[in-house]
Amino acid sequence: MGAIAVRTALTTSDATSQRAWLIALACVLLSEVVSSLATSAVITLAGGKMASADVVRNVGTVLLSGLANTALVLIAITVVDVNWRGLWAVAVVAAFVAVAHRSHLRLQRRHGALERLNGSARRLGRDLQADAIAQEIVTGAAATLNAASARLDLLGDDVRPATIVSFDGSTVTSLATTDAKLDGEVRKGRGRRSERITAPLQAHGKVLGYLSVTGSAAVPTFGEDEQHLLNTLAQHASTALTNGRLADELRMQVADNEHQATHDPLTGLANRLMFERAVDAMLGSNRRIAVLLFDLDRFKEVNDTLGHAAGDALLRDVGERLRVAVPQALCIARLGGDEFTILLTNADAAAASAAAQSAREALLNPVELNCVPVSVDASIGIALAPDHGHSCDELLRHADVAMYAAKDGRHGVIVYDPQYDDNDASRLGMVAELRDAIAKDQLFLHYQPKVSLLGGAETGKASVEALVRWNHPVRGFVPPDDFIGVAEQTGVIVALTDWVLTRSLSECRRWLDTGLNMSIAVNISPRVLRDATFPDRLAEMLATHRVPAARLTLEITESAIMDDIEHAVDVLWRLRKAGVRLSIDDLGIGQSSLAYLKRLPVHEVKIDKSFVFNMADDQDDDAIVCAVVGLAHRLRLSVVAEGVETVHARDRLIEIGCDVAQGYWYSRPLPAPDVAAWFSGRADLGRPLPTAEPAKPQLRVAQN
Repeated sequence: MGAIAVRTALTTSDATSQRAWLIALACVLLSEVVSSLATSAVITLAGGKMASADVVRNVGTVLLSGLANTALVLIAITVVDVNWRGLWAVAVVAAFVAVAHRSHLRLQRRHGALERLNGSARRLGRDLQADAIAQEIVTGAAATLNAASARLDLLGDDVRPATIVSFDGSTVTSLATTDAKLDGEVRKGRGRRSERITAPLQAHGKVLGYLSVTGSAAVPTFGEDEQHLLNTLAQHASTALTNGRLADELRMQVADNEHQATHDPLTGLANRLMFERAVDAMLGSNRRIAVLLFDLDRFKEVNDTLGHAAGDALLRDVGERLRVAVPQALCIARLGGDEFTILLTNADAAAASAAAQSAREALLNPVELNCVPVSVDASIGIALAPDHGHSCDELLRHADVAMYAAKDGRHGVIVYDPQYDDNDASRLGMVAELRDAIAKDQLFLHYQPKVSLLGGAETGKASVEALVRWNHPVRGFVPPDDFIGVAEQTGVIVALTDWVLTRSLSECRRWLDTGLNMSIAVNISPRVLRDATFPDRLAEMLATHRVPAARLTLEITESAIMDDIEHAVDVLWRLRKAGVRLSIDDLGIGQSSLAYLKRLPVHEVKIDKSFVFNMADDQDDDAIVCAVVGLAHRLRLSVVAEGVETVHARDRLIEIGCDVAQGYWYSRPLPAPDVAAWFSGRADLGRPLPTAEPAKPQLRVAQN
């Protein structure tokens, strides 16, 4: 086309004129630009890709080429016009220009390829995931080599499956496979050039996979230069892919560590840390929330009977049931042991109680453990924000208070109320003071006589109940109501009970040595009853003070037995075999244990004073007392009535056959030096013996 344009220009005017030369040059340059643009358009229509910078570079190249060609033609015309034998010099110059032009084009293509290679390498160096890096490798390979498609065959290992990542010029696809390798054989083109070339990805002497590209309309075949570029790109890709996989493993490890730090490994539920974060986030957004705290009933029985593996299986099952029963929960967590908690948002007391009841009902459905169908119940305490607290710790503490109130009252679900909470700051300080008081003997005992209704209080049958008192050096006389509960909640009750037993057995030994045929009763709390070492410690104390075991009666509250009936029966049998007498205290005020009386190895029952106070005036109370006395006697158990404060109550108890009475009608609690005198000098028990101690109901060692 350029030659035609030059010939046309020169034949229409003087070939040696400046005007003719300019016309010829313009025609050649125009034809070259049109030809270059047409070629780019054809490549694009055929599916190839050309950047705008490449198009501009090609146009610039053809302009220079056209200018040089035109200049040579004009020089040749001039030489012919002067002396045609000088054309050989023009031929030499033309050959040199052609070679230089081809070298320039080759360098230009290599420079463009290197720029694209550098761009791909930079993109591969980003902090990407391994999957994103694999996609960048195939798109970068296609762009670098102007290929129609690219494919990356990644070999599998112990962690990752074999994968084929391919790029067809527009879309990247990734497919896991069992055999990652090149698809088909490499097809050979003209000479040493090929329609497809491949390069291995290697790292630390290990082949990661293979990268291959296929020719396009712009570059139908590849030679050594392209192979070298692909090898270089494969090296960058190997490094990037290795780093990406290491980064993926690190991210997975970090995520796993975070999960382990915030989740319970047994149930998969959130742990305390995660729960606290969720509560704090909700409190920070001023949302109304409800915290439900669970404590499984009879879980210890499952662990002790079926083993810890069965207990773990039960906990996992509880976690699954809570997820299903309370799907609206923002967070369900296991705090530890058999304690679970649920976080609800935008929930009032009614909604929280309904969710708690749903959870309880879900837990009651039996689950089979070691071929044994087991069902558990739960005591649930509820605390609401902002009503009951403004921090996670405060809400959990108040929910814990409500939960223990639910457990003690066997109500199942209770919303926190300040009346349940006796753990104020002043009482917290009492724990350390009480420990100190036990160590420094600031405590003392009073003894309340127990009178036989069948034969009076003969000195041959003396019996008392030991009641602990505290004379604080600063507070003065501290009522039992103020420190017994604190001792029970904090575990100090164990040391306190040991102190009471030691002191009362020592006093009993002195009475026996003086000829007083004395027996003594001491209250035992639920926490002490659950202590597996208690029977052995008791046997040691009896031996130390040389008190026959039959002289000691342990009074155990009904609720302490009912909390864990199976464990209680085992401990009671151990104590009975040791020779001590056993009594059920405060019978009737908790869930009735009458159905279990035939299973309990006890010697007597004590009727709670709340039934005895008004039995002379209240027919229902009278009927209850009569029924208990009748049932106990049929089971060959003796009956003690406490709270006898009137002659009418005393007479009615004698009438129905009650065995022993205890109360202010006979005597208020006495200091140890007055006990022997009371039993030896009170022939007439119709008149109460006045003492200096205030006449008010007394709280004993165990109140649960």
